[in-house]
Amino acid sequence: MVECLVMVPPGVNAHSYEPRPLQMSLLSKAKAYFAIGLEFEGPWLPKFSALAPNMKIVRTDSGIVKIAVPADVAHDVEKPESENAAEGHHDHGGLDPHIWLSPQLVKLQASSIEHGLEEIDAAHAGVFRNNLASFMREIDTLEQQLRTILPCDSATRAGARGRKAFLVFHPTWGYFARDFCLTQISIEVEGKEPSPRSMKEILDMAAKFRIGTVFTQPEFSRKSAEVIAHELHASVLDADALAYDWKNNLLSVAARIAAQ
Repeated sequence: MVECLVMVPPGVNAHSYEPRPLQMSLLSKAKAYFAIGLEFEGPWLPKFSALAPNMKIVRTDSGIVKIAVPADVAHDVEKPESENAAEGHHDHGGLDPHIWLSPQLVKLQASSIEHGLEEIDAAHAGVFRNNLASFMREIDTLEQQLRTILPCDSATRAGARGRKAFLVFHPTWGYFARDFCLTQISIEVEGKEPSPRSMKEILDMAAKFRIGTVFTQPEFSRKSAEVIAHELHASVLDADALAYDWKNNLLSVAARIAAQ
């Protein structure tokens, strides 16, 4: 049996989180820490290692090529995926850490986790491998369900034309958008509330794509989202990127996007 403790609690901004004293105390006794690649881990991982020198740090984002976070409202909308990928790594607000919102990338993360568990508990390697295989099958089923809700053909994948768009406060869903031929339009730009000019661009884009829902996250302010929703006569719904029920959360978000 593996006891798993979550570092970032629900409803908290995972990008700037600071571990609590109790968490640090528990961490000092841990055998492994599974890192995702969020910003807060950068300065904290060395502190974790100093606190627990024998603790293994497993980087679950190892080997994953991350995409860029666009720095302007229209970037994802006006350029096809290939151009976004080519430009992104130095011009558009850094790399997107939200890899767990892509089922295919979660497969890679799960493999990294399984290998890490084997290294700290070789006696139960068979159990870990069987559980991984079962989880991989669950992801395959989930992806089939998502592709039924959000069909994605080669023509749609090649460019922005014909894509369904969705509006979010924080640009969390980039990998999900890439996987399912969607266009993500973000209200927040480089961690800041939108300027009047950006707000107008957002409203124009949202009207162009006939967006009827603005997605927010519990850890971020709803103020700008509600202003935009009012202008668009749209509804405001939560799309929690850190939801505990990962599979059903992706299905729920997909259904809401498809219904627009």
